[in-house]
Amino acid sequence: MIRKAITDCFYTLIHENFKFNGAAELLDILASIISGFAVPLREEHVYFFKTVIIPLHKVQTCHLYHEQLLRCSMLFLSKDPSLAIPLVEGLLRYWPFANSAKEVMFLAELLEVLEVCDINKLEPLVPKLFKRLIKCIAGPHLQVADRAMCFFENDYFLSILKTYKMLTFPMLVPVISHIADTHWHKVLQESLNALKTILKEIDFNAYEKALANKDAKSLYLIQDPKNVKRDRTKIEEKWKNLTAQALQRNPNLKEPTIPYVDSHIVGENNGIDNGNVVVV
Repeated sequence: MIRKAITDCFYTLIHENFKFNGAAELLDILASIISGFAVPLREEHVYFFKTVIIPLHKVQTCHLYHEQLLRCSMLFLSKDPSLAIPLVEGLLRYWPFANSAKEVMFLAELLEVLEVCDINKLEPLVPKLFKRLIKCIAGPHLQVADRAMCFFENDYFLSILKTYKMLTFPMLVPVISHIADTHWHKVLQESLNALKTILKEIDFNAYEKALANKDAKSLYLIQDPKNVKRDRTKIEEKWKNLTAQALQRNPNLKEPTIPYVDSHIVGENNGIDNGNVVVV
């Protein structure tokens, strides 16, 4: 009865109101219940993991109870390591958007979960996994990029990289090589250059082959600030022409204020086209 009442509270949190002040405390109670589960897990326990524990990651207020949620997740994985694959899939599916603090938490959890995964069963998720890591490394937020770089200090993750190098190198090498020369932060540039050395040591021939591919699909994740500025200028010219046509028809028309342009204070100070960030 207690588990059913807790489950109902979490279903409401996940699918309805996204707010519940006692989530952390309920997860603490759940952790003590999960630790007493017999092995192998019953089907209803696996169902609970897939329909409650994993979807709890997508809630907007996940950061308020993430520590307790991570504990419950790892307790389940200690009972049944095969659940690590659906958890990795869930983390990639519910990855936060425009929330850097939550991204850092997800990266920390993802690395812990990957250490439990069976490498041979990871192949279907490798493209999604490395695409997400590349996005994090190439993104403008330093803490997210730094946390993503920590993956390459982990021996188990490096073994995943080596096992699937035919899939990972074509995605990883062109992007790392590009941003190692152009990244705005000196410390991260040094880390990226160290990563280039690691990749060369793993398989020099595969590295050179991937580097020679100038049309790598993953390069779309990085945009040159000069090209971004050129594209923005074209778009702004179109809007100026449309505004001019509208003023001809209605001379009393008040020209709208567009925030993200070079002539506006928001654009000037937040690096829209100023070349100080890598735009993804």
